Amino acid sequence: MAHDQESGIRWGSILPLAITVMAAFGIMFYGFSVYLTDEAAGSEFSTTALSLAYGGAVLAGGLLAMPIGRYADRHGVKPIIGLGSILGFLGLVGFGSADESWQVVAAWWLLIGPAGAMTFYEPAFVAIDQWCSPQQRPRALAALTVIGGLAGVLFIPGTERLVALVGWRQTTVILGLVLLVIGGSTSLFAIPRRSPGGERHPASHSRSGSFRNLVRDRRFRLYTLAMMLSFFAAQGVLSHRVARFGEAGFAVATVALWAAVASALSLPGRWLAPLVATRMRATTVQAATIAMVAVATLLMVDGRSSWQMIGHFVFFGLGFGALLPLRAMIMANWFSGSDYGRIMGTQWTVVGLAGATGPVMVGVLRDQADGYGLPMGVLAGVYLTVVVLILLSDANRGEVARSEPGLMR
Repeated sequence: MAHDQESGIRWGSILPLAITVMAAFGIMFYGFSVYLTDEAAGSEFSTTALSLAYGGAVLAGGLLAMPIGRYADRHGVKPIIGLGSILGFLGLVGFGSADESWQVVAAWWLLIGPAGAMTFYEPAFVAIDQWCSPQQRPRALAALTVIGGLAGVLFIPGTERLVALVGWRQTTVILGLVLLVIGGSTSLFAIPRRSPGGERHPASHSRSGSFRNLVRDRRFRLYTLAMMLSFFAAQGVLSHRVARFGEAGFAVATVALWAAVASALSLPGRWLAPLVATRMRATTVQAATIAMVAVATLLMVDGRSSWQMIGHFVFFGLGFGALLPLRAMIMANWFSGSDYGRIMGTQWTVVGLAGATGPVMVGVLRDQADGYGLPMGVLAGVYLTVVVLILLSDANRGEVARSEPGLMR
């Protein structure tokens, strides 16, 4: 297989992996925004309890990111995807069977959270770095995140329809089976048994050294702080936006449809952003998309008018789609090599810790303020801070040359 030619991209593994990420993200991430509503689990459990369950799942996923990244560096992602699919199935069945709040929390913290860490984008990003040369990486990341972007398009309205037809408890079991079949098949038949990373990076070498050296790197510090705040805000917005507009008087089915539209609008950004970032600084492109997401979040502060609801989903979709591939591309430009999984896992651990508090903060503030205006205003300010931090992370430094992956300078 040619190392630096687009025809050598390992599509037979990347495409099934992308479909697994799409299903996992749609079922466990986007699905939660429907589970939270009064038509689903929100009718039986409090917003605070459900937000605590989801926030704890994000926290659990973040804590596992570093060991999962290290394992992926050494052994590839095949067993990770398989185990994650099994845990996700068990967690969703447990959630659908819960009668008490503590049971909901246990299902999300102990099973669904770890499952997300194993089946969401992080292991897939490590696989792309292992399987693709720097020249192939933008197209592979674009394809991965475009297919992953279908999660909202398919699973937000799909979950809402299933809940309406069979109830939220049966819905979680059905979707758990979908995840088990897709993820299990990908792990068994599509992903190489061992990491092909050595084949892809024969000249790459890591100079990252210890965690202390990472912390000393200015780019890593500032960019990781930016990602922490961005994930905090994203988790708060995405987990509550269906409930937020439902509270403002819109039908849940209508909001779910517009959330699916937002996911569809994210697809061009997922494809184009990595390609544009090969011609200009990826950090500049990412900062611009974050600014668009900040505008979308501001529209949620009041959220009672149709133009605010529609405007939120349009701006959020156009901007949010570019964020995931650009993070992976920026980090690969700076730190690609044999320790890439560990470095990404280190970052995602602290990012996950911050993100875990987003849904809880929104839920608590919403319950105390009796409305979503205050928490959404806070999140909009957080996004604007992220824009500044991303630009500062690369200020006067320039990005790592694409011909020299793996170097920390």
